[in-house]
Amino acid sequence: MPRSAIRSSGKDLITDDGAVLISIAKGEQIQIGFALSWMTDLTGCTITAKVVEGANVPSDGRDAPLFEETTSKTITTLTVLDDDVTDNQFSIIFPADLIDDWDVQPGPDDPVYGFLAVSIADSGEGNLQQIRVPVRGMVEVMYNPLESTA
Repeated sequence: MPRSAIRSSGKDLITDDGAVLISIAKGEQIQIGFALSWMTDLTGCTITAKVVEGANVPSDGRDAPLFEETTSKTITTLTVLDDDVTDNQFSIIFPADLIDDWDVQPGPDDPVYGFLAVSIADSGEGNLQQIRVPVRGMVEVMYNPLESTA
């Protein structure tokens, strides 16, 4: 059988379930649990979770593109709960005030978006350390009449 061209993208050696969309209401505080199928123990691992504000435009009704790297954006580091490091499970808290400092707030027909990533770094050092990003995607924050101040 002939070999594929070097630029062929026919087989990805690192696979996952793809990007996620987490939809929450403004002011809602939730915990979302994750299980890492390729790991059995999180001892010594560092778990980092962040949300970056998207370039939301008021009343445009569209998904937000990511800000250009040269502009300012709000980056929120999320709290990670891991009560038992000897398993492969942990939770991330999306706080009630997640978007309070964002430039644009959601409207009844116009949610706002941010970008989410979760990384897992093992206890290795230098070239022996592996850092994976098994969760990435968008956070959609919808209008919540309970958060209305007018």
